[in-house]
Amino acid sequence: MRDPFGLFQENISVSYAHVLLEIVEEYGIDDETVLQDSGLLLADMKHADAKMSAHQWSKLVVNALQRTGNHRLGIEYGLKLRPTSHGALGFAFLSCADVETALTLCQQYFCTRIQNFTPEWTVDQDFVYVYLDDVHPVRFGDEQQSAQLRSFLVECLIFGAIHFLSLFSKELIEQSEVFLDWEESNDYQCIELSKVKIHFSQKRNGLRFPKFFLNCKNKNADQVSFQQALLYCENDKGRLVKENIRDLQKSIRSELLYNSSNGYPTLPMIAERLNMSERTLKRHLQVQGTTFLQILADVRFTEAKKMLQHKQYSIQDIASIVGYEDATNFIRAFKKTFGETPSQYRKRSVAKSS
Repeated sequence: MRDPFGLFQENISVSYAHVLLEIVEEYGIDDETVLQDSGLLLADMKHADAKMSAHQWSKLVVNALQRTGNHRLGIEYGLKLRPTSHGALGFAFLSCADVETALTLCQQYFCTRIQNFTPEWTVDQDFVYVYLDDVHPVRFGDEQQSAQLRSFLVECLIFGAIHFLSLFSKELIEQSEVFLDWEESNDYQCIELSKVKIHFSQKRNGLRFPKFFLNCKNKNADQVSFQQALLYCENDKGRLVKENIRDLQKSIRSELLYNSSNGYPTLPMIAERLNMSERTLKRHLQVQGTTFLQILADVRFTEAKKMLQHKQYSIQDIASIVGYEDATNFIRAFKKTFGETPSQYRKRSVAKSS
């Protein structure tokens, strides 16, 4: 079965599911109702090392959204999520020195817990901005369900971050602002958000807070515990890298295809998304007898061949879509690869299908 984004790989801790079950219980909904059709059994979820797939987690969230009727359940989830639910990363967070260390920690090891999004933080004048960008598409059921699921995930991560950072300073939650890339809906008026201002229809999802909070100290900081937690974080990241290497070429192709709307991502961008250095990525591809440029060329020309079979696309259009500014360079590269020009290939393909 094709699974380019690892949706059926059981690599997500069920600790996240337990928090969701606790929340929906307050709505009078039993565990079995939320677990319905997920393939998860409550008895198996009690094991300390129990894992679930992204597809199973998505099913739980969709069930919870439907049963509670609360489309803003992600906000409630984020504000109730425990740092310890994030495993080693959560323990490192609880024992780190200050807010700046916490943000750096999150950016470096967030991938060990969630792979659909990646965080990035930066300082601009008087504010700290923490952005949450999509890495892979969130797809489950129809378009509406996918949108609701994505909203839940984005909101729970952003408000979860605000909740965690407020452990350093309670004032931080009152001075945080949230940015969401979708339009405001009426259900936002039904929840208590007087302490957090939300900006809708933004270019990127994320949050911001005054930069003086960066220096807020953690009252429970413990350097020894922090270093021990970091070791576990490194081990988790190492296992993730090994898993990525197993299907490395498939992962690169998926990244190129999914993120091609604004031009194909570069080698450094893909290396970052796969949580490895450029040098490591190049080395593993070399061992497999290929290079990033060869994979990129194959993806480009595979897409070009598909479009050449449709007359509505001109050669210039196709060249531009697959990343060639000059159609002449595209034609030259295509002929060098396949021994015929795009026009000749189109003519032969059309004749063959007639």
